Amino acid sequence: MRNPEFPVLLHGKRFVLRDFTETERADFVAYQMDERYRALYDHADTQETRDRSNALFDRFLDWQQASPRRNFQIGIFDRTTGELIGCTGLRCREKPVDSATFGIELAPAHWGRYRAALEATTVMIAYGFRELDLVTIIGDTASGNNRIARLAKWFGAEITAERPGPDWMNERGWTAIDWSLHRHVWDTTHSETPTVTNNQGETI
Repeated sequence: MRNPEFPVLLHGKRFVLRDFTETERADFVAYQMDERYRALYDHADTQETRDRSNALFDRFLDWQQASPRRNFQIGIFDRTTGELIGCTGLRCREKPVDSATFGIELAPAHWGRYRAALEATTVMIAYGFRELDLVTIIGDTASGNNRIARLAKWFGAEITAERPGPDWMNERGWTAIDWSLHRHVWDTTHSETPTVTNNQGETI
């Protein structure tokens, strides 16, 4: 795995993906406290739930200080308005070597914006393969999450396993679907995706 430039700052066509700063804490916690978001995980509107979101944000900030840095969770911001619309990340793994786990979520106000999720996913995967020199990116999604399933299929990801998920999935009759995307597959498709530039203004 290559050591990347910091801070992380990536430009897509409509969105900027960058490291969080303390100034985005309130917006991050606010969307996670949205009734629609909490309903996904059966979380009540309590101080404990708010504390959990704050602790998660603290973890994202802490990851930025690690050396070498192994985990990346960055905000997705609208290029025009600067609005935080969600976050995405890569959490690098010891085994398999040069692999990372991918994740993405949009704030409830932006659910259904498939093209936004597509662009953010494109930017983060390009970063993983081009800047971090990863070989494989893996992920998982609920069997009932058709939007993420469509994203994985669009990028050529291969389904590797189906397994029982956490309680919130089981209660809905869903399972966890594991998928994997190899760099050589990405190399055959990335020319069709939006241009992505890093914090040096270089195309990746």
